[in-house]
Amino acid sequence: MKKIGVIALAVLTSFVFITSCMNTNASVTTQTTNTETVKEPSGISVGDHIMFGNYPQNYASGSDTAEPEPIEWRVLEIKDGKALIISEYLLEPFVYNIELADVTWEKCTLRKWLNTTFYDAAFSESEKNSIQTVTVKNPDNPVRGTKGGNDTEHKVFCLSLEEAQLYFKDTKERMAAPTKYAVKRGAQTNEDSTLANGMKTGWWWLRTPASSSNRAADVDCYGNIDVDFIKGSDVDGSLVFDEDNCVRPAVWITIAEAKFSKVL
Repeated sequence: MKKIGVIALAVLTSFVFITSCMNTNASVTTQTTNTETVKEPSGISVGDHIMFGNYPQNYASGSDTAEPEPIEWRVLEIKDGKALIISEYLLEPFVYNIELADVTWEKCTLRKWLNTTFYDAAFSESEKNSIQTVTVKNPDNPVRGTKGGNDTEHKVFCLSLEEAQLYFKDTKERMAAPTKYAVKRGAQTNEDSTLANGMKTGWWWLRTPASSSNRAADVDCYGNIDVDFIKGSDVDGSLVFDEDNCVRPAVWITIAEAKFSKVL
C-alpha cells in the first residue's frame, strides 16, 4: 500500500523563488502579540509562529461541531516587507483533483478550492487585504521530468517540492499533524509517528507533479518527500484523487497591514 514503509529519498538542489505582484509599504511595523503591542524593524522573524485567520480545528467536549479558531502559521521567509507563512497543522483532507486524470497545478481542483472556499472561510475582509496575489513557478518533476505546467497567479497555494526542501532543514521539520477536525473528516495519520505534543502526523500535498501526471508529490508522515520510484516500493507521491492527504496552505502577507498575534 502507498503509505506503508515509506523511505526517505530525493536529494535536490534546485531552488524556486516566489515573487510578489504587490508593492511594499513601511519598513517599521506595529506587531500585536498575545500580551502587548511592540514595534520591531521587521515585526516578525523567520521561524516565528503567528496566529492569523480562523478555521475549524478542534471539538468542544461533548460537541460534534468544530467552531472556527485562530490558525497557527510558521514564518518561512521575509522579503521586502512581506512574509511567507504556512499553516503549522494540516487543516483539511482534500483531493488534489476531483477525478483521476492527468492534471497540473494550474488546472487542479485543490488550487481552485484554496482560493475560493478556503480563502473565504479562513480570512476576514481586512485579513484578505493583507494577503498578496503572487505568481509562482511550477517546475517539472526534477527526477521524472513530469511537466509542471504554466506559472500560476493566486492568493493561497501549496509549496512546491523544491520549496519544501528549501524552507525546512530536514524531515523532522517537515512533519505535520492534522487537526482533530481534519482527522474526523478523513485525514490519515500514522500511529507510530507523532509530534512533540503527541499529535499523530499525516500526509500533505505539494503542488509539484510526481512520477506521472495523475500523481502529485506529497510529504509523508515522517517528513519525507514522495517524489521518486524506488524498485520494490511505492514511493512516488499520491494519486491526485487521494482523499486522505491533507492541505497545508501557504500565503504571502504584507507585514505592515496584517493583523496577527505572535505566539510567544
